[in-house]
Amino acid sequence: MQNLGERHTGYAAARRTPMAVWYILAAFVGALLGIVFLVVAYPDALSTLGGGPAGNANSAQTYIPESPASSGQPGSDGHSGQPGQRGTEGLSGSLGRSGAFGAPRGGGIADPRAESRRSPAGLIAANEAISTSRRTSIVSAVERAGPAVVSIVATFQMRRRGFSPMFDDPFFGHFVVPRLYTREEPNTGSGVIIDETGYIVTNAHVVQLGDYTARRIRAVLTDGRSLACTLVGVDVMSDLAVLHVEGEDLPVAALGRSDDIMTGEWAITIGNPLGLAVEDAQPAVAVGVVSALGRNFRRQQRSRTVYRDMIQTDATINPGNSGGPLVNAFGEVIGINTFILSESGGSEGVGFAIPIDRVRRVADELIQYGGTRRGWTGLSVIDITEYVAQELNIVNRQGVLVNEIDPDSPADLAGILVMDVIRKINGEAIASYPEAREALYGSLVGDSIELEVERDGRLMPLVLHIAEL
Repeated sequence: MQNLGERHTGYAAARRTPMAVWYILAAFVGALLGIVFLVVAYPDALSTLGGGPAGNANSAQTYIPESPASSGQPGSDGHSGQPGQRGTEGLSGSLGRSGAFGAPRGGGIADPRAESRRSPAGLIAANEAISTSRRTSIVSAVERAGPAVVSIVATFQMRRRGFSPMFDDPFFGHFVVPRLYTREEPNTGSGVIIDETGYIVTNAHVVQLGDYTARRIRAVLTDGRSLACTLVGVDVMSDLAVLHVEGEDLPVAALGRSDDIMTGEWAITIGNPLGLAVEDAQPAVAVGVVSALGRNFRRQQRSRTVYRDMIQTDATINPGNSGGPLVNAFGEVIGINTFILSESGGSEGVGFAIPIDRVRRVADELIQYGGTRRGWTGLSVIDITEYVAQELNIVNRQGVLVNEIDPDSPADLAGILVMDVIRKINGEAIASYPEAREALYGSLVGDSIELEVERDGRLMPLVLHIAEL
């Protein structure tokens, strides 16, 4: 038992010995950390205690490199001529180390970059740099075109079949027989002032819904003015309308050119999405690019509107943006935002705008005549049926056959002959009479139509000018 106890005691001593060693090591490490702390926290005191030149330390502590905005005059040696700044060569070496590791908290040489950032001159320079970077071409374009954008509120008197709102009674309403009643319904959109006399361009569907035309229209300007509008004219085929307001100092938007639009350039939509700008008079802005040009859409059934040569953009177009401008980076209006293609009902980056040349032509017609004049070609065409193709020995049935031309008509003056086969209209291949009619639908008086005609087996280009009927 005694031997067992001795072995136990020896084992316990062996276990205690490493702990003592760890205590010693911990104390040693603590001492080292204390020394390091003193070196970092109090370098001046340590350098003085160690016999270093305290004067150099003071010079380093008070040295401030001069910035270009400083008022101090340099000395003849290229360094500051202020008194008390000695040992500048040694300071240059210290600046390199200070720039790499940062200045000590208790003293040392200050980082000139940090000082320049904190100084008023540094703050002014930083603010100027930020302002310059923020003032992009997009901002300038919005500042130029934005004031001419208006929010439009059109009020319709609609006839509805059903229960009038006055019969919305939870107890007796279901005993009332449905009937026709009228009520006022608002519709919001956007527009842009194109003339200093007060003419505004917008979409036709903003001020006309089906067979209903707005009874009252007002335009809210960005400066807060709310002006009553007069409806000058509507062109349903091109989905454009012109309004007029009376006012002083009206801002006017600059108009671009359709042939100057480039695919990929900046495109900015400005308008009144979801009717938000009616309350605060400030239109919303969205930025994208011109995604494509010359997009054509077939006319929908029971619709008189046709969209030709549309501008496609991924800039957001929401309900209420209709009629607002599509602007380039110069602040020029290059189109009128009109509709989107969407499966969800919201903007999915596929929006379309009527090109500005078309807008200008239609607006001129509406302002001058109150509507668009009816065009005339004097041209009559038919489908190339199988029977017609066999009788006339026509191999390719794609196109339409000219069967009649009025004397002295635009078609006659263009050089079109009976029995010519029209293959293309404005670069678009024609397969049948409905397609030919669709291609010519919506043409304005004075428009030039490019035709590709086949005659005696040869293709030839002809130009047809639309005349007034």
